[in-house]
Amino acid sequence: MADPRSDYLARLDAALVGPRRTRRSLMREAADHLDDATEALVDAGYDEESAARQAVVDFGSVPDIAASFQTALAVAASRRTVWLLLLVLGYQPLLWDSGLNLASNSAGIRSDRWLFQLLDGAIEAGSWIVLVGAMFLLVATGIGNRWWFIGRATARFAGVFALAATTFVPLTSVGMIVAAGSADVGLWMLALILVVLPLAGVAVSARRTLAAT
Repeated sequence: MADPRSDYLARLDAALVGPRRTRRSLMREAADHLDDATEALVDAGYDEESAARQAVVDFGSVPDIAASFQTALAVAASRRTVWLLLLVLGYQPLLWDSGLNLASNSAGIRSDRWLFQLLDGAIEAGSWIVLVGAMFLLVATGIGNRWWFIGRATARFAGVFALAATTFVPLTSVGMIVAAGSADVGLWMLALILVVLPLAGVAVSARRTLAAT
């Protein structure tokens, strides 16, 4: 006869959505708990099959356990998304505002145009807001999660926040190049490789976070 623990774990795993590593860790935790409970029941006089069946009953229904595990998965997914967002945005000032200063050093840039100046101010202010918000969410979903219960609402907010950032920053960056009237192919390629594509990856992670919530 099939082991009820295997069937239970298969149904539980199928009910979960989120990062693979965290999901595997949670499933190992559940499997270990069921094995330990079964062993304790056998020592108490149950036969192996009855002990396994009782251990599954005592552990809790799949919907109840899945709901608890899913919250942990959602928080883990949101934390990964925030890390990616910080990583991608962290090097942007070096590329465009200081250091290499790619925009100003590219051919055809008209940085004196009013729309360019407006978008430049918007992206500078917006980037600071995004960076501060991302750092706050990183603390909330990491260290903060040890002190307070961080539920799916926080994870969902992190996903929405990241999606908004991955829309605002590329659109504003591209808008600045258009407003500056640059036809420099190299600049467009840099914007694609260093801004648009990395933030598209963050957007994919943000969507997965929302799916986990």
